[in-house]
Amino acid sequence: MRYLAILGSHERTGITAGYLDAVLQALPQDAQVETVWLRDYQIYPDTKAKTCPALDQIEAKMAASDFWILCTPTYWGGPSGVMKQFFDCMRFRLVRMTSAGDTLPGKYKDKHYLSMTTCFISSLDNFFTGITDQTFVTIDRVMTGAGLIKVGEFVGTGTWGTKAPRPEKVAECQRWGRKIADRPRKDDNTLKRYLLLFVMIAAMALVTMGLQAWWLGVFAPGKFWMTYISFVVIFYVLLAGLLHFFTFVRHRRR
Repeated sequence: MRYLAILGSHERTGITAGYLDAVLQALPQDAQVETVWLRDYQIYPDTKAKTCPALDQIEAKMAASDFWILCTPTYWGGPSGVMKQFFDCMRFRLVRMTSAGDTLPGKYKDKHYLSMTTCFISSLDNFFTGITDQTFVTIDRVMTGAGLIKVGEFVGTGTWGTKAPRPEKVAECQRWGRKIADRPRKDDNTLKRYLLLFVMIAAMALVTMGLQAWWLGVFAPGKFWMTYISFVVIFYVLLAGLLHFFTFVRHRRR
């Protein structure tokens, strides 16, 4: 397996980089690992007359890798400027554009990725304020648009006033390194998602109809379960068909 780590921090050896190194060190010894520190590159958008040499170099590394690890600190509730600029400049290399301007997965479809970020505040504060949420939303929007499959995410909280990564967070990074090791290049979670959708619909329908039967008595005596089962099946088929159309068929026709 070939792993590419893309680091969007301001320091090559800072706390954010330390967490990334912990993930990389936990990979198998025979793994091929390369790190791209974005500040090493002069990144700017391609033009019709000339492509950006830095993007050419980074894209070659991305194409040769099976797994991407995207690591950036969270600044002002979002990824670092250098990471955001990289995403913006890579847009037309990551996706295919339709005549209507829609984006479809490009040549990197079905690769895997892990998202990593750090922030100043504590884990408890981050849980309630969600300061790192937008960082992951930005990364996921770019990666899923390109057709990549997310494996997980890591948050290194409490970096303010510290000079080194926290031991418990380093251990978490090492667990991620072992988890992503030798992961298959392609997988399909479609069936799992539809089964999960069915369970969610069944549970919510049971709660809703149970409350209706208890409070309002809207169901005929002896026919609650028949009504419940038929409702779940019909609602699931309609919703699953609608989701399938907008997720697969509509895009495939374009």
